Amino acid sequence: MKNVRVWYRKDGACRYISHLDINRTVTRAMQMSGIPLWHTEGFNSRMYVSFALPLSLGFRGLYECVDIRLLDDDYPFELIINNLNACLPVGLEVYEVSEPVMKPSGIAYADFDISIASENIPMNELLNKTQQLLESQNIFVEKKTKKGAVKTVDLKENIARYGISVNDNAVSLKITLPAGSEKNVNPQLLTDVLEKNCGCEIFADITRTKLLTKDFELFV
Repeated sequence: MKNVRVWYRKDGACRYISHLDINRTVTRAMQMSGIPLWHTEGFNSRMYVSFALPLSLGFRGLYECVDIRLLDDDYPFELIINNLNACLPVGLEVYEVSEPVMKPSGIAYADFDISIASENIPMNELLNKTQQLLESQNIFVEKKTKKGAVKTVDLKENIARYGISVNDNAVSLKITLPAGSEKNVNPQLLTDVLEKNCGCEIFADITRTKLLTKDFELFV
């Protein structure tokens, strides 16, 4: 048996499919593809499919991955790519297959590209509001814990790095935030605060571009 990591993009209408439904969609595609996949043993046997990190609803994902286990160690990676893409809906695309190097538990950060626009305020003002927010000493927000409790967190202390520019009539924000099993900060929290500060509706198109380790190395 051989463990492999399948890398895919999530875009288009599939951005609005929940992680649970993505799991079902990918699992069905695996079943239809004819790939020799290992199944768990026991009464409730199931295909081994393990996603590294869920992606929030509405986000694009350019560096998503799922681990599977092959019964045939010599099964060509190119066949996995072609067979899966033939069974996946438009918006989900497998672009690479590799042998896992790191464990998913090693994921600590993620890079995001956020395109911010508004029909209600000039671009220069939106840029200034974004810069002022990120340069603030604190950015306090209320965040739900896994147990459903609400606590106040400071987003500023969770921002590892960022860069701002103006591109195609929108403010382009590149930002690195905690992601993983230990700590996970949704960039939507930041855009919600920005919208409140602007006093009008803003549109944020969020793309997760990379998964990173605690040392900011690319997760592979």
